[in-house]
Amino acid sequence: MKKTQIEAHKSSLGMDANIASMIIFVAMVVVSWIPYLKWLTWVVPLVFFLLEKDSKFVRFQAINALAIGVLSAALSFILQIITWIVMPRNVLDVLSMTLSRGLGVMAFLGALSTIIGLAITVLIVYMLIMANAYKQVELPLIGPLALKYSDLPDSTNNAGATAATDNTATTDGVDTGNNQNS
Repeated sequence: MKKTQIEAHKSSLGMDANIASMIIFVAMVVVSWIPYLKWLTWVVPLVFFLLEKDSKFVRFQAINALAIGVLSAALSFILQIITWIVMPRNVLDVLSMTLSRGLGVMAFLGALSTIIGLAITVLIVYMLIMANAYKQVELPLIGPLALKYSDLPDSTNNAGATAATDNTATTDGVDTGNNQNS
């Protein structure tokens, strides 16, 4: 994952760009754990993407979050369909499932759903921490699309100042010796 340090700046929403990005991710985490609303985690970043006019950093974070939200919704939908297919329809099916180890499939699907939900939550929290530090993280497959649709050049932020690209980590702008500029 490629990380790019962006200079602090304001968004067109009247707040610092990192705060706007953090609101996107916090709202996603909250919505993703509310039953029946987790399908709509992609709405929050879409709203921020459409409202933000100046900060390409916020737009980039919104696109990343939108992709994570769509992925989360798609996985939830697929697991829900599988659960509906496996779920018993009447009392006799419940007894049959209990006696034939069919409940193990339901337990497996529940555990798999929880593990996927936790993994997505950990990813969102990581993105939130990076956004707070004005670090732009290009996720595999999503990063190039986010760069393209946020109109964010590889080496500059919205103010035209140069940004430090980091494939590992920097601390407070101090080069750790592992930077690779692109």
